Amino acid sequence: MVGVEVRVKRLQTNSVRPPRGAAPDGSHRPAAVAVFVAIVALLMIFGSQSTAAARPISDCPVLHVVVVPGTVDSSVGRDPHDGRGVMAPMNDIGRGLSPGTTQTTYVPYPADFGYTSGGTPYTESVAAGVAATNDQVRQVYNRCGDQTDIAIVGYSQGADVAHRVAVAIGHGDGPVPTARVRGVYLISDPNRGQGSGLLPGAPGLSVPLNGARTGMSGSSPALGGGIHTGANSDFGALTGRVASLCITGDFACAIPKDAQLVRIVANVAEQIHIDTTAPEQIASDLSVVAVRSALRTLAYVVDTPHWMLRSESFGAVIQKATDPYYSGPEIADVSTLHVAAFLAEFPGAVGPKIQHDANAAVRENLGLLTMASHPEYWYPGPSHGSYFGRPADSSVRTGSQYVNRWLRESATTDVPSRSVPVVQADPVTEAAGPLPLPAVDRVETAIAVAGTTFGVTMQAPEVVDALTDEANNLARGSSSQTQVQDVTATIDNGAEQVDRVFDQVERIVEPVRQIVTSPAPFSGVLGAIGSGIG
Repeated sequence: MVGVEVRVKRLQTNSVRPPRGAAPDGSHRPAAVAVFVAIVALLMIFGSQSTAAARPISDCPVLHVVVVPGTVDSSVGRDPHDGRGVMAPMNDIGRGLSPGTTQTTYVPYPADFGYTSGGTPYTESVAAGVAATNDQVRQVYNRCGDQTDIAIVGYSQGADVAHRVAVAIGHGDGPVPTARVRGVYLISDPNRGQGSGLLPGAPGLSVPLNGARTGMSGSSPALGGGIHTGANSDFGALTGRVASLCITGDFACAIPKDAQLVRIVANVAEQIHIDTTAPEQIASDLSVVAVRSALRTLAYVVDTPHWMLRSESFGAVIQKATDPYYSGPEIADVSTLHVAAFLAEFPGAVGPKIQHDANAAVRENLGLLTMASHPEYWYPGPSHGSYFGRPADSSVRTGSQYVNRWLRESATTDVPSRSVPVVQADPVTEAAGPLPLPAVDRVETAIAVAGTTFGVTMQAPEVVDALTDEANNLARGSSSQTQVQDVTATIDNGAEQVDRVFDQVERIVEPVRQIVTSPAPFSGVLGAIGSGIG
């Protein structure tokens, strides 16, 4: 175990005389080593809370890097100095630099997705992560003040946490002054804005404004945006110092804009326990979310003046109502006057509204066709983990290696963060839109959307299995190098799998085309599909 080896090395280095149980030359006897390893292992398993408290963050380097790991890669009792797991490449930031230049610590928080009935649903885990990150950053600043600059790195769920912390700091509401934050690095950020590039709000820059000098080459913004749609992406005074890495195919940060069903499913999943061994817990959580969302949908529709006459679709309202960060009217807020006005408009408006929503249900989910046309989306696991194994551009550096290089350059630059100029955020535009759609009629489009939705749904067990395997690997203490090798092997085998998928698609598409060539029988079906979705 890496953690045990580090602790043994420190014991040997700091001891003036050979510890008890050691040979005269200082080497440990096998029995003593076995006992020591067993004790450390027991402490890590049963005493993680006290371990974290026993090793406070005390150093004041030039740059302190706070790392927020992703799902299943941390825990509330994690030792902040324990650098194992997916984010282990961040341990290399200070390699070759003078002592006292950098220090890397990791945020202890649930990092859960409700994988057990007693676990923490995603939304609650993120909230706990924000609080824990704020505490860790505040601890560094209170101890070191202006002597130490701080950088924050987050991956996946950890990027969700780091994004929210960075927005607060950039607007003066965080645990540390903006001038003390050297940079924020978001890897696979679920809150990434639509079409956002490497430096959100500062598209004219090629490197972060924090002393880094190495720029990415030959890389273009990923399609779409994060799975979340309502998070604030204005980093205020930190604009230009926040870097966001994302690749097309990553379900966390690169969902096409018009993929409403995917976002609704994600909204619900973030609020429940998804422990497959406790179906009654899943059913209970789903019922609570369904009832709450239905009441919010009703409240929004009735409380919004003349909603029946507006262009906003029913599906768009459901997406808002299922959002765990919903801030609209609740059912108790609806006035009698609004109810009366809604009922008065309803009879005359319901027909046109149903027809409008039938069209909107297809239009607002055309992003599913984009996902179907990009093989990267077919295997979300390798895409999501590629930042640690796949080259990010022609330089053959991975995303995590870029972050390491930027942090090293930032730590050794003569430009302190407090003198970095502030860049005003520019409006975010769609940098890379979906592929052009083929010319098809509404029936064929509706069938294609439904088929793609089914395909995405069928991938869910595959994704859960991959995450479960990752959790088991971490529990066994497997290294990040092994995980990277697993991801690389999966990518290498992808070509054969893609061929098989194409064969299956051909077998499915042919009968659909035959049906679509005779659209008459579907004259009433499309309306039924639209009404059901709307």
